[in-house]
Amino acid sequence: MSKRDSVGNNNQERIKKLYDRYGYLGFDKVGSNETDFWISIQHADNDVEFQKKMMKALKKEIRRNNAPKLHYAMLEDRIAINTDQKQRFGSQVAYNKLGQAVPKNGLTDSAHVEQLRKEYDMPSFKKYYNDMTIMHYEMNKESLNKKGIHEPQLYK
Repeated sequence: MSKRDSVGNNNQERIKKLYDRYGYLGFDKVGSNETDFWISIQHADNDVEFQKKMMKALKKEIRRNNAPKLHYAMLEDRIAINTDQKQRFGSQVAYNKLGQAVPKNGLTDSAHVEQLRKEYDMPSFKKYYNDMTIMHYEMNKESLNKKGIHEPQLYK
């Protein structure tokens, strides 16, 4: 097990204990630190049943304006990826041969993805995918340059 895995597993156990004791830690309990609680759920890829349980809890908190809709959308997509399904919002990416971000496993409804993203307070598909492409390029510049890619290949 890598150090990252053990840290992630430790965080998951802490999050589970906190949830059992206090419920979902939304804005009312931890303010903007809600993201710190959510991110461990988002990355609990080894425990999809836990992610599903937390998605239900998160949905209730969103109805109370106690957590960001964006977190629900990203968690829903993460669960879809973890169960080999297409995603609804396109928040989880893979990269093609040009180093461009593409929706991992595809989208359930590409015709309405922009509308959905807007409803869940997400940036536009194009902006998000260009931002992810730029980040990927910067992190992998050396290997991409060796492949003849000398700048991020952005969507127009």
